[in-house]
Amino acid sequence: MRNFVAFLSVFIFVGCATFQPSSFSKSALDEKLVTLERDSITLQDILKKNAGKDKFIQVFASYCPVSQDSFKDVARFQKENPEKEYIFLSVDHTYHDWKRGLEYIKLKGQFYYVPKKGKGALGKFLKLKSIPRFLKIDKNENIKVYKTFKVSDKLK
Repeated sequence: MRNFVAFLSVFIFVGCATFQPSSFSKSALDEKLVTLERDSITLQDILKKNAGKDKFIQVFASYCPVSQDSFKDVARFQKENPEKEYIFLSVDHTYHDWKRGLEYIKLKGQFYYVPKKGKGALGKFLKLKSIPRFLKIDKNENIKVYKTFKVSDKLK
């Protein structure tokens, strides 16, 4: 009986473990994103641009009601943590939908459009199934929080 309980405990523990990468895959870093000016940029370039800083990343869609609701929490978080760099990655349907949607978003930060949405290398790396999604990247480009769906203290 003891062996069964031990086996069951290990099975449950291993079965409930979550994938928590410490860095982005090469293919995710190389995916082409789009700037506000409609220029092409990779995630690697965005991270280099913000090297040496803690980064808060939100994956969202401007049309998504849950994403829209999260913007109030993000604004509050920005006021409490102004030292972070804020990067917003949109998976809107089209570039034009994204640009239109940004008119209503009153957050400070860097905004990029992800043309391949959840189907590209970045979406696959993130296992992007729902939005909004938040990540925390430290000054050394290590992923500290890989998967959270709400703004919380663990993003500080």
